Amino acid sequence: MTLTDPAGLFAALRDLQLPAGDYVVCGSAALLARGLRARIGDLDVLARGHAWQIATTLARPVRPPSGHGWAVHHPTAAIEIVDRWTPSWSTDRIITDADVIDGIPFMRLGDVLRWKEAHQRPKDLPDIAAIRCLHRLWTGEQIEPWIA
Repeated sequence: MTLTDPAGLFAALRDLQLPAGDYVVCGSAALLARGLRARIGDLDVLARGHAWQIATTLARPVRPPSGHGWAVHHPTAAIEIVDRWTPSWSTDRIITDADVIDGIPFMRLGDVLRWKEAHQRPKDLPDIAAIRCLHRLWTGEQIEPWIA
């Protein structure tokens, strides 16, 4: 599968040459990569090790609005690279469990669903519905919402 990239976000990410196994694309981009979304406005990237070191050469790390960990904003592309995803989530597990699509590691859909259900932002509701629908198609089962 070749990722559609009209905004050039995946090209800009590839240009960073982050080492495989040290980063994962999280959030809504994981839905785009699987054909569950038509477009995204930015990329959220979780990085560790050498990938995080590369990120810190782009800009000075800042505290994200969540106050959890550190974030680097790409200077020319809508890409935010963070060193932690959310409290109590293992960075290592999220990166290790990634699904690789067109050479780019993406957060697993179960994790995206769990994160979006925990936040329940209005913009997340269509994504939650899309993931649940796909799950029903794959399994023929209903899934229960994740409770924080």
